Amino acid sequence: MGYLRGLTHGAIAGAILGLLYAPESGLRTRQRVSRLLGQAEDMMAANSGGAGSASPITPPSAGRSRNRKPGQAPIGG
Repeated sequence: MGYLRGLTHGAIAGAILGLLYAPESGLRTRQRVSRLLGQAEDMMAANSGGAGSASPITPPSAGRSRNRKPGQAPIGG
């Protein structure tokens, strides 16, 4: 049991450090994580017979960026 717990904690710590030291910007990393979590949620909903929510979970500030310069086009559109 201790080995499995250590392995799990090490994997979580490695994933967090990997995200923190990723060469991409924070915005792109958050978008990628959000997309991957949405895909995982869709897969889980499909495997459970559609018991999951119909829409992916998005943060309250989705679609807004405080770091955008005036006149700069929104990302993805």
